[in-house]
Amino acid sequence: MLVAALLTGCSADTKPPGMDSVSPAPALSATDSANSTPAGPSLDPSAVACTHSIGGASPDPDGDGYRLVLGAVVLPSRVLEVHDAGEPGWHFAKHGLVLRAGTAVELVVAPEAADDARIGWGSPGPEGTTIRVPACPQAAGWLAFAGGYTVRTPMCVPLLVRANGREERATVSVGKPCPADRH
Repeated sequence: MLVAALLTGCSADTKPPGMDSVSPAPALSATDSANSTPAGPSLDPSAVACTHSIGGASPDPDGDGYRLVLGAVVLPSRVLEVHDAGEPGWHFAKHGLVLRAGTAVELVVAPEAADDARIGWGSPGPEGTTIRVPACPQAAGWLAFAGGYTVRTPMCVPLLVRANGREERATVSVGKPCPADRH
């Protein structure tokens, strides 16, 4: 019942920009949820619950302002618009997290920006400088989670993206353009 309430609470405007064909994710039973989140959100405060997925669709990482990182995470390559975060001194850029189903992913705000940027996804989900998503199952092959980036001032948010036993540094333009990532 809690799963149904969480999925019902997601409105259409929580879909990541450019994800026209995001379809609802199938509801997971309590057993599926427990199995898909090995540490469980109560044991790992940085973990996003699989049940918080708002759907999934095969993204076009080369179009519509997106890029694919490590074959598993789709990040925005365009400048995200910032708004008042409702917390003095902070701004928020709403942008969903899209990732390949069945792949455990960790996103970390690089240490040099840890005092000025936070990330968070889920309904509600964790917010901080490290976010982990377990290897969630999904028939469509991709998952999407509502959330975004919280920053003190518009900035280039440096992220360490970890998936499939690899790590890649990426930058997200939050409120201001950033130089292109070097691969």
